[in-house]
Formats: sequence, structure tokens, C-alpha cells
Amino acid sequence: MLVAAVGTFVAGFDQLVAAADHACAKLGLDGFAQIGQSSITPTTMRWERFLPQERLIATFQQARVVVCHAGMGIVGEALRANVPIVLFPRQGPTRRGHPANDQTEFACRIAERHGLLVCSDGDALPDLVTGLLREPAKRNYRLGSDIPAILGTWLSTHGGTSPNHRSRTGTV
Repeated sequence: MLVAAVGTFVAGFDQLVAAADHACAKLGLDGFAQIGQSSITPTTMRWERFLPQERLIATFQQARVVVCHAGMGIVGEALRANVPIVLFPRQGPTRRGHPANDQTEFACRIAERHGLLVCSDGDALPDLVTGLLREPAKRNYRLGSDIPAILGTWLSTHGGTSPNHRSRTGTV
């Protein structure tokens, strides 16, 4: 099943909804879309405007592929579901009708780090999904932080004290 999610942006994300619906129709895939305030509704996919977070997480976990906008929250949930992901970033400058700004830079950085795909043209989505369907259904994204290792290394080489640390007497 292809799961598409646009998040909670006030204007929805018509381009993502249309592209995901078209991909499901073209590929004969079962699909579900969380469409938020999008002005169009899918004709091929089942859909709801919003889902409680627990249900969205469960839906991601059942997905074969997730297609979502490139907001940090929704990308994090999709990564934790360990399924193949296509990021469909919002694009364009911030303006009155588009206050969410351009997500392309973030999408490219997170895609490079975790091996995700980025789709900036809805017509390309069916081919991207087809490629992901040929790959393993589950992924093991490395989501841990490097900070504990960095701190551990630093502490082991500096005797556990910071060069800027001062005791109560003012000495290091």
C-alpha cells in the first residue's frame, strides 16, 4: 500500500495528493492519503483529512511506501516506521498563501543522510515508487544521535573537564 501524507498545513498540498493518486492509479496500487486541507480529493486512494497521531503511525507501519511532504515531524514518523520513503517537498518562497516555505533543502539533506528519494515533479512519482517496490519492504534507518559518542570521546581525551569549566575557586 502506498501511503501519502500532507501534514497539517493550512492550505493542504494539492500537488502531493494528485501525484500520489495518479501513481496509485497508474501502478494499480492500493493507497491511502491523509489530505489535510487540500482542495482536491483522491479518486483512486482511500483518504481522510486528518488522523490522530497513533493512527497515522500505524498506517505508516502498514505501508509499502510512504510519500510525504518534507516537514520534520512527518518525516521522523515515516523514518521510525522503517519503510521506503519518497519526500515530496513544498516548493517556493514564503508568501501570504504559502507560509510553509521551501522544503527542498531539508528534503535533500535528509534524503542524502538516510537514502530516501526526493520527488519535485509529480509526473516522476510512479517511476520512483516502482523502483522502491523492487527493493526490500523494510528499512533500518539509523536514527540515533552522534552526540553521546562525541561527548564520550571528548571526555576521554580531556579528562572529563571542559577547558572553559571553572571551579568555585575560579581555577580549572
